[in-house]
Amino acid sequence: MPRFGYNDMKEKYEKLFDYYKDASSELVKPFLFEQMKKELPDENDEVDVYLLCQLLEFFSKAVRLVSEDEYLESADYLYERVVHEAFDTTCGGYYERLKSEGSVLSDKKLLKTQYMAMVALGEYACAKKISKDEEYHYTAVLNRALAQYTMITHYAIIKGTENLYPVMNKDWSASEADGTSSGLNPDDKECVAKAFRHLYAELAFIDPKATATLNLISETASKFE
Repeated sequence: MPRFGYNDMKEKYEKLFDYYKDASSELVKPFLFEQMKKELPDENDEVDVYLLCQLLEFFSKAVRLVSEDEYLESADYLYERVVHEAFDTTCGGYYERLKSEGSVLSDKKLLKTQYMAMVALGEYACAKKISKDEEYHYTAVLNRALAQYTMITHYAIIKGTENLYPVMNKDWSASEADGTSSGLNPDDKECVAKAFRHLYAELAFIDPKATATLNLISETASKFE
């Protein structure tokens, strides 16, 4: 899809990065902010979908906490890329990597990309509720985040265990070639639990009366903590 104001978005990113870095509370910072770099890659580089999802959450949180007018356009642009370029319309879930123009470079399903997409979509739903922008109604976006939660818990969990595959094929089958059949290490499992907790907080912000779903997400998160 045509690139919009990428250089402008880079400047906003660097400004926001410093804001998040100096934030006194971890609650203000994006999910796994410590993994993010100070500068964005060039717009003509290949891109990890994980990064696109990080950026979607990064700007969406800014809509809610910093400035709707300044950051909503960037969040909208990133949402377009995530759901129209990176989403697998055949098997569900999000690809590993895209070429610069948006075509698929790797159709593997990395678990970290799946849970980052879930968190990012949930945060974007919060931003849309705050902004009252009807282009993508917040309930439709939230449903994408909850569908992603369902995909992860249905396909990524190793049967008979409380562990998950870190890498899967396009059809969500285990990627044996990558030696991932034994599942995640403890630190990665903790990231998964945190991701589910973020989804819980996002849903609670949008619809605190959704107690059955909130309880289910909380129960799932506790299995990996």
